[in-house]
Amino acid sequence: MSASPVESPHLAPIARTTLAAEITKRLFNFIVEEGLRPGDKLPSERDLIARLGVSRSSLREALKTLAAVGVVETAVGEGIYVGRGDTSVLAKPLSWVLLMAESSARELIQARRVVEAELAALAAEQASEEEIAAISEKLAAMRAHWDDPEGYSRSDLEFHLAIARGAHNGVLYHVLTTLGHIVRVWILENYSSDPSDRIQAYEEHQPVHEAIQAHDVAAARAAMARHLDAAGGRLLRLVSHTPERRRGQVTGFTWT
Repeated sequence: MSASPVESPHLAPIARTTLAAEITKRLFNFIVEEGLRPGDKLPSERDLIARLGVSRSSLREALKTLAAVGVVETAVGEGIYVGRGDTSVLAKPLSWVLLMAESSARELIQARRVVEAELAALAAEQASEEEIAAISEKLAAMRAHWDDPEGYSRSDLEFHLAIARGAHNGVLYHVLTTLGHIVRVWILENYSSDPSDRIQAYEEHQPVHEAIQAHDVAAARAAMARHLDAAGGRLLRLVSHTPERRRGQVTGFTWT
């Protein structure tokens, strides 16, 4: 990739409050939104200092933070590159996963399907009336936030967590909460990229809710599996189009 300057709000001068943290966020977002891939070269340290309007020490502190989680690598005398490290998808924001191989997306789809299909079945079998009412409330909240992607994504995640609580399995609930930050960003990214997916996703949630409400274990498991298969398809579709959309190249990541 050429190291020529790229116009981006993430590389504009910034205020001096929480400077290193803000630089870290700006550089991370710059990498993601420009569709950079592992091994791509970033602007030079001198260029970044000038464009961000920060000191060398603040920039280096931010680069150390990004390097610690594998987002960037600095080669002495050569420059700064997008990191190549093989790090756990659970340790990174979903946006970083977007930079990695399609296999990471497929693994996330498989993990969520295995966990949540069984959580739905257990909730159909064991959820109390109060827990089922909480699931209904979260479904209603999704519809109430129809035109608010942030509120909708929050309600969507809370719907799945309410099902997990109704399953009465602490281990599986913990697994889902561990995935929670990934799921939330996945949901939000999808709704931002294609609002029509929101309608389809909402309709997929309804049979899950109905099966749990009817205490139909098999139907709940099957409905959740169908929903997550469809959500996985939307994720893989986004994987294949994200870099093309961001860089104009055919290289090729949401979850609702």
